[in-house]
Amino acid sequence: MMKQTIRDQYQSKMDQLIDSKAQYRPKEGWIRTLRKALGMSSPQLARRLGVSKSQASQMERMEIEDRITLKQLRRVAESLDCDLYYALVPRQPMIETVRARARRKAQTLVEKTNVQMILEAQQLSSKQLDTQLEREVDRLVREMPRDLWEDE
Repeated sequence: MMKQTIRDQYQSKMDQLIDSKAQYRPKEGWIRTLRKALGMSSPQLARRLGVSKSQASQMERMEIEDRITLKQLRRVAESLDCDLYYALVPRQPMIETVRARARRKAQTLVEKTNVQMILEAQQLSSKQLDTQLEREVDRLVREMPRDLWEDE
């Protein structure tokens, strides 16, 4: 019960990010966009960072190419009087992600069981299979077995 409550709290926290108006990185990148918005030249940014102009320009390129480190971004943010936020934003509510994974896992389990039942001449109807699949999905979501996220 306590595990479920804790998981629900984590899921709620992550689901809040979906609804936020998360900004996507501007085409020119955050560094260049902020620098220009502040009316700051590349040499001025370089001086604030204590690096050469070419290094400052390189940081702007690295950001656009997804090669900049969080440490570098944090340093730039400080020099531009900004905060750096880092987030992984779910594409859908967490329970939907969990249920989708549980459904894939349940499908495999139900299919294996059904093969055995066919061999024993106890085949289930498609409606019975669907019912069993839904029961198995519910069980997996409720119990969250350790192997839920293991690939088969």
